[in-house]
Amino acid sequence: MEPLEGYVDWRKRPAVGGRHGGMLAASFILAVEALENLAFLANASNLVLYLTKFMHFSPSNAANMVTDFMGTAFFLALLGGFLADSFFTTYSIYLISATIEFTTEAPCLEVSGGRAVMLFAGLYLVALGVGGIKGSLPPHGAEQFDETTAEGRKRRSTFFNYFVFSLSCGALMAVTFVVWIEDNKGWQWGFGISTVTILISIPIFLLGSSTYRIKVPEGSPITTVLKVMTICLWPRLI
Repeated sequence: MEPLEGYVDWRKRPAVGGRHGGMLAASFILAVEALENLAFLANASNLVLYLTKFMHFSPSNAANMVTDFMGTAFFLALLGGFLADSFFTTYSIYLISATIEFTTEAPCLEVSGGRAVMLFAGLYLVALGVGGIKGSLPPHGAEQFDETTAEGRKRRSTFFNYFVFSLSCGALMAVTFVVWIEDNKGWQWGFGISTVTILISIPIFLLGSSTYRIKVPEGSPITTVLKVMTICLWPRLI
């Protein structure tokens, strides 16, 4: 079995073809994605009601807050992806982000003064965690397949089909079962389900550690872009 150039295992030893990567490794990522999206959308899809009914915000303010929260979460996926590709790895960025999301999943129950600060600090820490996961988990799955071969590209395409299916399954459970629990049994149950879901997803991800192949970061792409721009523009400036 040949070492895979540019890839290491979770212990930073050279990854080996046939032992690391492939659909077995990707299956752990698919399970984690379903759980992560369930935890995120379970609260985000019903958050306007929570902010108006329990936090006593006006419907318009609550809607704007949820829009800002979700927009920030998806925008921070760019930061997660950038850090994973440039300085850390998709493996480490996922673990850091999942830990952040787990520890800040349930906001406080009242809003006034310092508790309002706690509420919004918690929400945006969740957004940071969600962004890191969404920026690192899909590329981590893509890393498990050899893009230089036709078979590897075909399997990677299959992985993303399953990835969208897993994401949709998590979303379906979130906006039906968990939202029903929140509306009929109480929001504390909804927050609890989301917290437990994220907690379960972390050991599932770690169970696949011995099968993952992890791409070694190659430095900031911004540096390369700036070098190209400098080479192109410098003759015109002198």
